[in-house]
Amino acid sequence: MKVKQRLAGKWHEQHQRPRGQLGRVVGERMIQQHQPETDWTLELLDIQPTDTVLEVGFGAGRGIMLAAAKASAGRVMGIDLSETMVQVATKRNAQAIQAGRVVLKQGDLATLPFEDQQFDKVMTIHTFYFWPEPSQIVQELRRVLRPGGKMIVTLATGMLNAQGVEELWPLQATLEEQVVPDMLRNGFKVARLERGPFSRQYNNVALIGER
Repeated sequence: MKVKQRLAGKWHEQHQRPRGQLGRVVGERMIQQHQPETDWTLELLDIQPTDTVLEVGFGAGRGIMLAAAKASAGRVMGIDLSETMVQVATKRNAQAIQAGRVVLKQGDLATLPFEDQQFDKVMTIHTFYFWPEPSQIVQELRRVLRPGGKMIVTLATGMLNAQGVEELWPLQATLEEQVVPDMLRNGFKVARLERGPFSRQYNNVALIGER
């Protein structure tokens, strides 16, 4: 049992901050697993050709690639905690980086290295579980968002059980009862949740904020 727990802990660490060759495998695996919610997030974000876009926790870089294709006359920036993922995503987006349309950085989302009101659109997918202080992180994302801009935080809040019935985690109540009201109290003109597609057995929910 201890061996299984140790392996599960290492796997969790790799999802939070992929490292080394195993991290590269995890990153590519997440691209496949998260394709439905990534595509859905980009659809919700409604990126326009001249938008400046930020992805927080970009992983292996597929979301960056899709965003750059939509912001064809704009700019896409990304920040990720993992040096390994910065390397992988840089390789995946090499042409756009060389053209100056994509910039990728290593860093912590708690203190984003960007100016106030720098971005038209901000997105992050499956990072919420690792946030130490959700209210603080949401306000940091709001800080870099321009007036009229949109933020999408995509995450799973439940899964289908063996009988095919959805079971929601306490995380759903946290969003509804704490995070959304706090956003409305602290400068977001719009704060709401939207249900999305199931990916594997997990649901997907978008926390949407408009400044």
